[in-house]
Amino acid sequence: MLAAPGLFAAAIALQACNSSMTDAGTPAGPSFTLTAARDTVRLTPGASATTSITATRAGGLTSPIIYATFAGSAGLSASIAAADAGDSATLIITVTGRPEPGTYPIIVNAVAGGALSQQTTVQVIVSGTAGEVPYIVSVVAGSHTCALTNEGAAYCWGYNGHGELGNNDTGIVNPTPVAVSGGLQFQSLAVSKVDGVTCGITYGGAAYCWGQNDGGQLGDGTRTDRLTPTPVVGGLTFTSLAIGNAHVCGIAVGGTAYCWGTTPNGAFGDGTVGTHLTPTATAPGVTFETIVAGSDYTCAVATGGTAYCWGLGVQGQLGNNTASISTTPVPVAGGLRFRNLSGGGMSVCGVAYDDKAYCWGYNFFGTLGDGTLQRRLTPVAVADGPAFQSISVGYQTTCGLTYLGAGYCWGYNFGALGDGTSNHRSVPGAIFGGFRFWNISVGTGYGCGVTTDNMVLCWGDNSNGALGDGTTDARQTPTLVRWPSG
Repeated sequence: MLAAPGLFAAAIALQACNSSMTDAGTPAGPSFTLTAARDTVRLTPGASATTSITATRAGGLTSPIIYATFAGSAGLSASIAAADAGDSATLIITVTGRPEPGTYPIIVNAVAGGALSQQTTVQVIVSGTAGEVPYIVSVVAGSHTCALTNEGAAYCWGYNGHGELGNNDTGIVNPTPVAVSGGLQFQSLAVSKVDGVTCGITYGGAAYCWGQNDGGQLGDGTRTDRLTPTPVVGGLTFTSLAIGNAHVCGIAVGGTAYCWGTTPNGAFGDGTVGTHLTPTATAPGVTFETIVAGSDYTCAVATGGTAYCWGLGVQGQLGNNTASISTTPVPVAGGLRFRNLSGGGMSVCGVAYDDKAYCWGYNFFGTLGDGTLQRRLTPVAVADGPAFQSISVGYQTTCGLTYLGAGYCWGYNFGALGDGTSNHRSVPGAIFGGFRFWNISVGTGYGCGVTTDNMVLCWGDNSNGALGDGTTDARQTPTLVRWPSG
């Protein structure tokens, strides 16, 4: 615990005397809220991770904010980095012992004189020792593949004609992972399904991009390819990013969407076409939570779950019951509320609040999973599938992840479904091997996933080394990524 017990107790007593409540049960006068940048951290024994804790003041609160931490297991250690952290603190979590694999809470309490105490929780997922393999928490697939470790280090592999692997090189094919240069710590990554673009958000919310930049996709004010992470100009703090064919969009803190790059069909959503070399705000007045992008279109989920799309919609990918173009956001038809979305090629899928998966747009290979090959202008339910927690749409292939970690895929195959066949499917089929995944991501002709026991597996087309197994041989079933030793 950071604060001495006496000081923490005194602060609680002070706030109890000075705080009052309205009849509706909400704080009156000075108050604050507490949030963590990462609500889940995955660690192995001996490893550490950090996340930022932010206190947001309201009602004229001026008192110092005092923190205390509690670790939910004897094998975990949690502390705040500095005693005078104030409104912005760094939580340090370390697996000091060898707790049983499982999920454990780290609780952060904060008090300030005159306000009610606040609490936020970070879940720590502990697994076995990973040996020489970096502990990977997520993988993203597109025209190439990238992955993040539990400490925020980025690795990429596959095609590298424009520097999209970020290792200060342009070797055309890298069939095993290489470390992204610069030593930045990322909380998330995004890659293009077609172009050679990679972007990431650091733990502080800064956006960096690298790779192909002929259309201004990197947002640095130029058209120059970059071989290492380069900051997106404007100083915005982002919560999510998505990369289309030649454009990039992101959600900034506060929920405003920004886009940059090149679009001939209005994928910026600001009513224009052409090129923006730096981020430009779109859809004023709409607060978004997440954003996705595909072949010159963009979709986003607004606060409350309503989905909007804009840009190219000739295959129905805008979901508004037309096959047209819109340079400004239009609501997806049907009144569904979505937890998350994914886009790729000319198809979009998402998991709605009713726990069902829905898709719309291009469907020639069965990408929408509704048992047909018919394009859909509005959302249709995925057929014969279990309840999915998330969906990933590749160029013409889709995979879903269940709440129990099972993976199912459908659409274009030749190995991209990971089911041991080359047959296309218009309904979900299980990924071969019975693996349990943390996450699954689908690229162009292939897919990858991270299992619960820290295996990174890929399957499908491998002509550019995107499977990371050291070869360029296609695989019809999941194959281990080969990590550099040491």
